[in-house]
Amino acid sequence: MTLLDRYLGRRLISLLVKIMLSLVLLFVLVDLLTHRADNITEFDIPLHIVALYYLALAPMILFKFQAAALAVLVAGLMVLGRAAQDNEVTAALAGGISLRRLARAPLTVALGMSLLAFALEEGPGTRATAKAAEIERKYFSKFSEDDRRGVSWTNLEGGWTCHVLKFNRVALTGEDVILKMISPDLAVDILADRIYWDETRGQWLLENGVRLDTYPLNEMNYTTTRITQAPAPFTEPPEALFALEAPADTKTAARLRSDLERAASLGMRTDKYWIEYYNKFARPALCFIMMLLALPFAIRLRRGGLSVGFGLSIAIGTAYVLVFYASAGLGYLEVLSPFVAAWFANAVFLIIGLTLFTRTPT
Repeated sequence: MTLLDRYLGRRLISLLVKIMLSLVLLFVLVDLLTHRADNITEFDIPLHIVALYYLALAPMILFKFQAAALAVLVAGLMVLGRAAQDNEVTAALAGGISLRRLARAPLTVALGMSLLAFALEEGPGTRATAKAAEIERKYFSKFSEDDRRGVSWTNLEGGWTCHVLKFNRVALTGEDVILKMISPDLAVDILADRIYWDETRGQWLLENGVRLDTYPLNEMNYTTTRITQAPAPFTEPPEALFALEAPADTKTAARLRSDLERAASLGMRTDKYWIEYYNKFARPALCFIMMLLALPFAIRLRRGGLSVGFGLSIAIGTAYVLVFYASAGLGYLEVLSPFVAAWFANAVFLIIGLTLFTRTPT
């Protein structure tokens, strides 16, 4: 690493840290004043819980909301823009240092930031996001979580299908249960008032129901059995059946992929969730792409300084958000594949950055 690399690297890293901290604090302040202040007063939430909540929310602010990528863009524009205005770039180019050589330190910092973002999002970030969600449920909501939406599970063990009209996802209990299994020589229908997960036995139990076995190839067409309490005819645990219930940001990429494959084997629709999986790789990569965009714009900055740098950052950031949400929307509509939907915005801005960089006058 040369003196030039250390000089640019130190300036970029120092400013990058300050900008990320400023963006996180700005988000916290805005969210606190516009969203959480009434909840804190109404529910009398202790200050240390509020502080813990926002501390746990920091990885989501930095990586999901792309504050880290925006900080890379702003830092690149400001540091390299100042170098261009002070004729440091001109002096380096006149001294025989190529533009590619000049870009080595900024791109190395951005690449390191991308790798760090991925590592933090995969490790502490998932745990912190889960903690923030837990605090929000416990302290920022008047009512405890009691989601009564129905559930349907298909392709269960033994060819069973299960429909529960009302299900409590906290207590893992459901009401109005319908189970069905059809084979060439037997059709089984089970109606039960209740189903619940018995943690001790490690199985689902049915209560107060009836089982109807129909034999299409037998003269004795059917038999009925009364159910007081009996194990359900499938063994899939809650973590398998509700694999897609937990937010993707609370899971590592490997865990999310495993959950998606398991859910697909149960006949669940997983297309939109694969977008979240590929986003786990696309989001960190944006840090590198933003620095690649900052380089050609910054070198062209000859006047305007800080105001131009911030204005350009907002313009580029807004354009990226528009392209990203447009491609993600097309992915959810199944117009684009999940991989393309997640990476489309990155690919567009990478091409723009490379094109501008190669055409930058030296």
